[in-house]
Amino acid sequence: MGVSDSFHHIPLASPGILKLLLILLSPLTLLLTGYFLIVPNVLQEPRRRKLPPGPRGLPFVGVMFDLADTEAVRDKVIEWHRTYGDLFYTKVGGTDFVWLSSPKVVKDLMDKKSNIYSSRAPAPLAQDVASAGRRQLFMPYGPRWRSIRKHSHALLNLNASVKYQPVQDFESKQLLNNFLEKPEEFYRMNRRYSASVIMAVTYGYRIPSWEDPLIQKIYQVIDNFTEMTAPGAHAIDSFPFLASLPQWMLGHWRTFGKKVFDHDSAVYLSLWNRLKRETDAGTARDCFTKTFYLNNPSASSIDDLSAAYTCGGLIEAGSETTGTTLNNFVLCMALFPEAQERAQEELDRVVGEGRLPGWEDEQELKYVRALIKEVLRWRPVNKFGMTHATSEDDWYEGHFIPKGSVAVLNWWAIHRDPTLFPNPAHFDPSRYIDHTLSAADYINISDPYARDHFTYGAGRRVCPGVHVAERSLYINIARVLWAFDIRKKVGKDGKVIEPTQKMVRGFMSVPEIFEVDILPRSKGRAGVIREEWRKAEAEGMKW
Repeated sequence: MGVSDSFHHIPLASPGILKLLLILLSPLTLLLTGYFLIVPNVLQEPRRRKLPPGPRGLPFVGVMFDLADTEAVRDKVIEWHRTYGDLFYTKVGGTDFVWLSSPKVVKDLMDKKSNIYSSRAPAPLAQDVASAGRRQLFMPYGPRWRSIRKHSHALLNLNASVKYQPVQDFESKQLLNNFLEKPEEFYRMNRRYSASVIMAVTYGYRIPSWEDPLIQKIYQVIDNFTEMTAPGAHAIDSFPFLASLPQWMLGHWRTFGKKVFDHDSAVYLSLWNRLKRETDAGTARDCFTKTFYLNNPSASSIDDLSAAYTCGGLIEAGSETTGTTLNNFVLCMALFPEAQERAQEELDRVVGEGRLPGWEDEQELKYVRALIKEVLRWRPVNKFGMTHATSEDDWYEGHFIPKGSVAVLNWWAIHRDPTLFPNPAHFDPSRYIDHTLSAADYINISDPYARDHFTYGAGRRVCPGVHVAERSLYINIARVLWAFDIRKKVGKDGKVIEPTQKMVRGFMSVPEIFEVDILPRSKGRAGVIREEWRKAEAEGMKW
């Protein structure tokens, strides 16, 4: 039988089936055509042949599925660093990602080239809809961002941050007393402490208990933020060029974003408008928002909604990051008791038993300061790294970095690099004994390899609240170590209960709730705590 004869025996599809196939394939064909026309590729841009090395990923989605499990992200980016080097490339959806995975690369790009490494990638859900373009965190680099940043820096710089120490002193005394009364609730108590400090600093309001309605609203905003920013949780922020398609094709993202915006903006506008009324009436406490309002942000083209989100953004950042770090500190002390014992020996020598550690003790508490740095190295505040975006095409050591790339400060790869931190999975504060400067001072140090850690970021978008955060961590951690022993819990059967090291789903490095025993080190120290809190309550918070 000839070849031509054999074709006569192949059944042809009916016109109806062909029509159905065309109907089904046409949208897919249009989508794929649009992808190749809109998403940069080597056919459009030959320079892309010089992209940094990296995992190939899957067609169209790249490595999106590799990053979907947030608990596995840190291990994946550490593995990629070992395989592909200090600068590697991935495609996530339709977006280029470059991962800055050594202190030198971070310094060379985010610091020395900060004029083009300080923007943000498009975020149709997280920024455009859910934040109405007002969240400073997601705002692209430009005049609007610089104007808001200038106000934030003026009110959170080193000199200004000293004014907030009485707030942190007061709140830490309540925390110690809470630990005496209900140590099993330490997890919420740390979150209350951090939320109350940043709320007092920002708005002049305290949050005296976890049952306070205000803290519930704030953590609902934070939960919304965490849900929006989890890698791969919402396809539209990985494929922003699809924003013009009907939203039902991408999980009704606009409806979800509008719901988030309605909730979050109501919380933030309520706080902003209340503070404005109190300032006008002369009853507002001194705080960030009062000074911000009196500086007339409208003169800098900052409307009420932008102002509300600027102040609210401080609450978002200060609440979860500090609370998470404090709970990670508790976890570290249970897992690594030898570090706790050494810190307590230092506290006993410098402070003694008859008083709480104070601000004046910080310079002498070298191991305690090193321990705080080690907590931030061992578990930085999010699972993904700090992301910037490039505003221009760039070249680095022969590699092409396209405009619009997401540049990730890959702190997990840096912090777990054994050539920089021997035995990196182990918690060892002694590696920082010779790092005598604050984290804020190390941010600007000329030698990138002399820096302590990268958890506060780099470049022009470095954390503006670093000075406030450093003081909160110091006064709280020093006093908890002075007052309490933190141990693994022992069950009724006499067996030790290992605290889980897993983290809550989402973007932040929030530990899952875990169990430990927190016991006062002596009756004398417990008495000091109760007396200090009694006096603090009688006098009230002063700032």
